Amino acid sequence: MIGRRILAFWLDLFFGLFLGSLGLWLLRQAFLRGTNPDDLFNPLREWALASYHPLVLLFGIVLYFFLFLAANSETPGLVAFGLTVVRDQDGGELLRIGGSRALWRTALFAVSALFLGLGFLTVLGNDRRLALHDCLSGTRVIRVGSRRIRPAGIP
Repeated sequence: MIGRRILAFWLDLFFGLFLGSLGLWLLRQAFLRGTNPDDLFNPLREWALASYHPLVLLFGIVLYFFLFLAANSETPGLVAFGLTVVRDQDGGELLRIGGSRALWRTALFAVSALFLGLGFLTVLGNDRRLALHDCLSGTRVIRVGSRRIRPAGIP
């Protein structure tokens, strides 16, 4: 399952970069249409004319992961490889993670990716295959099978 998670991550990263780049292009075009080309000292126009915006792309990727996880506990990459994210509970009940837990998991996912991805190495060290962001956010990634997963709002 580790291989599926890695492939799902790379697919999601590709989709996130694509959608982030598209959103950035649309934002830049809106700024350029709304400003006067003769105004040489307009900071919005200068920003829109700049060639590279890494922080905006990073924000787009984080937003991609958060919105998909909050909406359905799955990203397109996870769906493609038959995986989903559920709350980590001892009772065996499988619940979707919901918005607040999705935000927390996405923030911790970004922390796991820092420092050369060392937060992902915890997958190799425990029997439940939980990454650092899974351990701290109370979630886990499972294969979608015949088990029914309930929405986050139902106790």
